[in-house]
Amino acid sequence: MTCRSISGQDESLLPYTMGIPDRNRQQVLLKESMQRKIIATCECPIREIGPAMADSCSGHTVLLFMTVLEAFINGRCDLADPCNRLDNKDNPDDDYDFVVIGGGTAGSVVAGRLSENPQWKVLLLEAGGDEPLSSSVPAWVTAYWGRNDTDWMYYTEPQEKACLADGGKCYWPRGKLLGGCSTINGMMYMRGHAADYDGWAVNGAYGWSWHEVFPYFLKSEDNKEIDSGVSGQYHNTGGPMPVQRFRHAPQFAHDVVAASIELGFPPTGDLNGESTTGFTLAQAFNEGGSRYTTSRGFLRPGARRANLDVVFNALGSKVVVDPNTKRVTAVEYIKNGVTKTVKVNKEAILSAGTLNSPQILLLSGIGPKETLNKFNILIIQDLPGVGQNLQNHVGVKLDFSLMKEPELPVLDWAAAMDYMLKREGPLSSTGMSQLTGMVNSKYAPAGGRQPDIQYFFGGYYASCSDGNTIEPPQYAATERRNIMIAAIALQPRSRGYITLRSTDPTEPPIMQPNYFCDDHEMNVLVEAAKIAYRLANTTILREKYGMVPTPGYGDKCPGGGPNPTDEYLRCLAQYHTAPENHQVGTCKMGPRSDPMAVVDPQLKVHGIEGLRVIDAAIMPTIPTGNTAAPTVMVAERGAEFIRSRHQMYKHRPVSGLGNKFGDNSQQDDADHNRWHFTNVANKEHKWGNWKDKNWNWDNRRNEQNPNWIRNPNTPIAAAS
Repeated sequence: MTCRSISGQDESLLPYTMGIPDRNRQQVLLKESMQRKIIATCECPIREIGPAMADSCSGHTVLLFMTVLEAFINGRCDLADPCNRLDNKDNPDDDYDFVVIGGGTAGSVVAGRLSENPQWKVLLLEAGGDEPLSSSVPAWVTAYWGRNDTDWMYYTEPQEKACLADGGKCYWPRGKLLGGCSTINGMMYMRGHAADYDGWAVNGAYGWSWHEVFPYFLKSEDNKEIDSGVSGQYHNTGGPMPVQRFRHAPQFAHDVVAASIELGFPPTGDLNGESTTGFTLAQAFNEGGSRYTTSRGFLRPGARRANLDVVFNALGSKVVVDPNTKRVTAVEYIKNGVTKTVKVNKEAILSAGTLNSPQILLLSGIGPKETLNKFNILIIQDLPGVGQNLQNHVGVKLDFSLMKEPELPVLDWAAAMDYMLKREGPLSSTGMSQLTGMVNSKYAPAGGRQPDIQYFFGGYYASCSDGNTIEPPQYAATERRNIMIAAIALQPRSRGYITLRSTDPTEPPIMQPNYFCDDHEMNVLVEAAKIAYRLANTTILREKYGMVPTPGYGDKCPGGGPNPTDEYLRCLAQYHTAPENHQVGTCKMGPRSDPMAVVDPQLKVHGIEGLRVIDAAIMPTIPTGNTAAPTVMVAERGAEFIRSRHQMYKHRPVSGLGNKFGDNSQQDDADHNRWHFTNVANKEHKWGNWKDKNWNWDNRRNEQNPNWIRNPNTPIAAAS
């Protein structure tokens, strides 16, 4: 792409700024560039996509500044990426080889990978629209929450022990747009712990142990910091998803890392590497100062493929299955209030997410017979596990005030200028949200290598602003800055469920997480909160910032203050719950012998031909950390299962003897191919020696043989 861009300072504006102090010079430079309408000249015209981010801001002066800033940002061709945007196909063909329902984090990966084969026709149905132009700005991470056009606006059923400050209903923002939650999340890159995946394999998800999933994390990764903060032993280059730290971080974030060392947590630069505990500025899916979604990484490179069609604002409502053959024949979707049908030649893939994939299965007659009978839905396949096994991380929100730090605006003209000219500054990051920490409570698994507590932080956001700067004489009269710390229990034992509210596909399902149904999470959170209070009272945070618990916060709970009681912390967790957005498990992966398993280890729905679920819903248990990277891994594996299955099928002998794995081993069809990653560097170093173990699939499934779980040639300590 050739385009004129002000990635560096625009020399045509220098005469306007000569002799002006640096700070004011930046302001004048940005204003002049706006006034003179200096915009990038792109090969393709920039289309207005998505609702305005500024609409999420309130106040006349704020809205004016944000509208001008957003308009200017939306005119940059490097951010808008107009030549690679996907077109909407209002009238798709009558039939496709593969139909993917849901263009979210997983669906974008699956559709992108399958369409790499030019012989296959692929249709992607997305319930929302394309990624809004402004969603590429990292700081505007929450701008598209709470909007019906970009967010499913989901709320749980009223909880007895959680979210009591909000009437018991917990808000779960879920992306309803291309890229799904990868378009509205914090972009944090965490893989989970090796023990997570080994646990999956031991409990029946054969082929999903850590050493077997590790290559699929590497396959999608393009890490920009190898040998400069992270080790090439644990990371890779050349994949479609760039991974690196943001270009900006508040000084307070660095000071928190220093404070954690005072508490005895060793410093770490990579929780996906050798270290499993500690505090760090996490790597994230971003590149060039902008967000990187799975749509951008996997779909846009194939935007002009003739074999890939995308239908926006198309709600997948049902999978049509022949009740006699139990084979998928078509997919139904709703667009503009009209139900339409498209035929499926090979497979339909549900990638609608943990909350919507089980809903679509139930509406299709696949699920617990009691539920299907209740709604008079024809039973195609009785699968009791559909919608069950819902898991989510849960935590407590703690609020602190920095008594020595005024609430100065993070976003002003100078910060805007940093982003416009260099893609740096506060707009290029998520403020305190990029900071995280993992530690062990006394309830953590033995050995201390799999932490059960994670910390998320909030503050120093560069979201809405009027662009003005507060001068030092005004500091004393300015409110003090607030910092939020969310202490999260990483290994919850409570289980919830998803079920139908009605047979109307546009009605949200019933979402019952059963938060704190098991006391384990609450016990962990009490320990986690105590550590957070100790962190706030470390020398650097106490002396430099005057960090104290915010007066009046949690006043419904007795026993607060600088040294809160356990009862106060339990009460606080129930009122000010951090409900998280890491939902998994509602279409559990497992063998046919597991009565609650919905899909087999190749993600095929039990008892149904031509149907898979490929998203976070298949995870048997929740990973130790953020779920975005594990969801991408699942989608990479699922797409390869499909590709290997159908590419091999056409070469199958006419005699019907089956392929060399045997007719009953299709679950491992992809495994013999899995090392053929053309974009993975240093393949021999990372996993070439695995072949020396003389694996055979029968021994691998012997749970009494520990050798199939780990291999000494693979890194085993990849934390979330």
